[in-house]
Formats: sequence, C-alpha cells, structure tokens
Amino acid sequence: MSHQPPAANRRLARGIAAFLGSAAMRVAVQIATLPILFASWSPERVGGWLLLFALPAYFAVVGQAFAGAGGNVALASAQEGRWEKARDALRASWLTSSAITATLLAAALVAVFVSKDALSSSLAVVPADELVAAAAWLALYVAAVAQSAVAGITFRVGQAYPQFVLSNAAAMLLEVVVLAVCVLLSDSYVVLAAGLALLRVAVALGQYAYGRRAARDLFSATKGDRRKALRELIRPTLAFMLLPVVYVLNLQAYTVLVGAAYGAAVLAAFVATRTIVRLIDLVTNTLFGIQFFEAGYLGANKQAVQQRQLATMTLATLALAIAFSVFLLIFGPLVQSVFTVGKTAFAYDLALVLLVSGTIRALAVTPQALVSAENRHASFVAVYFAGSMACLVIAAGLAAGGASLAMILALLIPAELCQAIPAFRSALQQVGMTPSGFLRSLVSRQRFADVGELWRFLKDRP
Repeated sequence: MSHQPPAANRRLARGIAAFLGSAAMRVAVQIATLPILFASWSPERVGGWLLLFALPAYFAVVGQAFAGAGGNVALASAQEGRWEKARDALRASWLTSSAITATLLAAALVAVFVSKDALSSSLAVVPADELVAAAAWLALYVAAVAQSAVAGITFRVGQAYPQFVLSNAAAMLLEVVVLAVCVLLSDSYVVLAAGLALLRVAVALGQYAYGRRAARDLFSATKGDRRKALRELIRPTLAFMLLPVVYVLNLQAYTVLVGAAYGAAVLAAFVATRTIVRLIDLVTNTLFGIQFFEAGYLGANKQAVQQRQLATMTLATLALAIAFSVFLLIFGPLVQSVFTVGKTAFAYDLALVLLVSGTIRALAVTPQALVSAENRHASFVAVYFAGSMACLVIAAGLAAGGASLAMILALLIPAELCQAIPAFRSALQQVGMTPSGFLRSLVSRQRFADVGELWRFLKDRP
C-alpha cells in the first residue's frame, strides 16, 4: 500500500470503509425490516408484501449487469484518454439497459393485469386493483434502481466509487424509514410501493447529478459507434446476469431440495447452520467489491501489481477462512443455540462440508474480481453455471436414493471448484504467472511482507 500515491491510498481507504459500512447497513436493514412490518400488519399481509417485493431484485439485474460491463470499458478507456470510447460505453449501457428493463417491466405489468384476479385470490389479503397499482409503483422502483446502477459508471470513472457504494447503502436505510412511516400510516401496498419508488427516483436523480460532476468528460457530445460499443458489452453483460442465477442454484435450490427430501425440521436446522457459516461471505463480498472497483486504477505497472495482489490476497483469504473455520468448529454449537433459541442443533458434518465449499468460494474471490474487471469472465461463469447445474442434478438423484444430507451437500464442493479452477486459470494468464510460479509465490518472503503491509494499512485506518 505504501507504494501507491497518497490519493490512491485515500480512495482505497474510503472504498474499504464504504464496503464495510454498506455490509453493516445491510445487516441492520435485514434485522429491522420484519419487526417493523409485523408491528403494524398481519402475518398474511406481511407475507404477501414479501412475495411481491421479492420480484424487483430479479428485474434490476439487467441494469446492474450493464453497469458492471459498461463501467469496466468506460473506466479503462478513460484511464487511457480514449474519452470517445468511454462515452460510447456509457451511452450504450444506459440506452440498452433502459430499453430492456422497460420491456421486461411492461411485460410483467401486462401479466399482472391479465392475472390480477387469480393473483389476488392467491394472496387472499390484496384486492385486485390494489395489486395492479402496487405493481405499477414497483415497476417505477425497479426502473429507478436500474438507472442508479448505470449511474455508477460515472462514479467509477470519476474515482468516486466509495461515494456510490455509500449512497446505495444510505438508500437502503432510508427505505427502512419510508417503510416504517408508510406501514404506520396505512395498510395499503400502494402507499408503501409508491413511497419506496419515489425515494428511489430521488436517489437516482441525486446519483446522476453527482456522477455528472465527478466525470464531466463523459457527458460531452460524441459521434462514436454505439453499436460497436454494445457488441463489446453483450458477452460480459450476459455473464454478469448469469452469476445471480448460479448463486440461486447453489443457495435456494438446495434449500428447496433439502426441504422436499428431509422435511421442515431438518431444513430449519440446515438453514440455521448455513446462515452462520455464510457469515464469512460478508467479508468476501467486501473483498470482491474493493478489488473489482480498484482494478481499473492500477496504471502502467498493472500486471506486476496484480501478481502481488493475487498471491497476497489468496494467502490472506486462506488465513481468514481457516481462522473462521476453527472459531466456528469450537463455538458453532453455542452460536447456533443462541441464534435459534435452542431449537436446532449444530451439525459438525454439515458445517465441515459448508466450510470447505465456502473456503473454495472465498479463495475464488480475488481471481474472479481481477478477471471480471477486464470483462473476461464469461468463460469461467459458463463453466460455473454448467458445473453447478450438474452438481444439483446429481444431488437431487442422491436425495431421491436416500443419501445422507452431508453427502448431498458435498456436491457444493465440486460446484465451487467449477468457479475457482477456471477463475484462477484465467487470472494467472492475465497476470502472466504459471501455476507453479504462483504456488511458489505464496510462501515467499515477499508474500508474508505484503500480508504484513496489508494488515498495517487496515489497522491504521481511522
């Protein structure tokens, strides 16, 4: 860290603080949301709202995917002084994601309108007209969130991504405030959906205004080839869109499988253990975000820096995962007993399987971030998806044959290897290292010095 310019160190420190603060705010939001809803609404009405509000996240993924791919191109081009290409990437991302999101939302609203009576009957507590009106407001909510995602490109080019991360986290906190006010004043889904939508519109407008100031050169007139820019974005954008699907396969699909094969009681214990084990994901998600955003600012000695980064962060992540695993194997039973009020037991065999798969997933974070920041991740994401799908099918077959739960969950290990191995292979090619050279670098004197420097940098942050 000491070899970087002071401005880069300040940006990195702010980025770390922003991601850690964002993680803390996400936890606070998750803890606060349900008590607020249950305090004012019936369980049936809360359940209906949770079902309805679960859909926006899937529609907003288009904007997030274009923001990732377009942001990589725009930032790399701006760093090289190719502003025409940077502007083309921004506008191609903005126009295309807006058009696709609008089309998907229009189709969804038509589907809701056509089936409103059936949906209303299914939810039981929502009149058909209220359901349609709430869906319309949630469509505006999704559109605003998608616009915010693409606005993040301007923050990255303006070297202000920490502000973008914090503004999104603040928006989540403000959603809790809006939620509390709306459910206190009314039991209408429309009021709550409208309040959240208007908040997100205000956030999107604010982010657009800030981003325009941070990266003024992105908004100059351009006569570039937007079709060419779009063609460059299609493959990495599709890969960014596929990643959430893989996460659903390796998370929610196994939840459904365990519930169907072993019953509700076993499912409850499994979900509790998995939730505790996956706490490490809060850290690894932060590591991915920081490394992904910082990758575009490395400059002329980029390859040398990334060689050190890949080895140092792999070693640091392995140490973190081992320390977390030891802690959990010692205190896991106590943590789960407190977490579930003594109603489920901590299963060591399940925890070991989940810890191994989680460690593999954590180790893949750095190569995934480095490769994704160059828009070269489509190949390993495709392998990850195919491998995860195959492992899920095998797991379903084992469940049908009466295999133990630990054996079924062990399929998560090869599923995660389907990401880790190709991601490391791509990253090593990108930074110009051989597998043997990389392994030697993990135990070099320089590596331990780098880990110590990283620790001192983190410790000295205010």
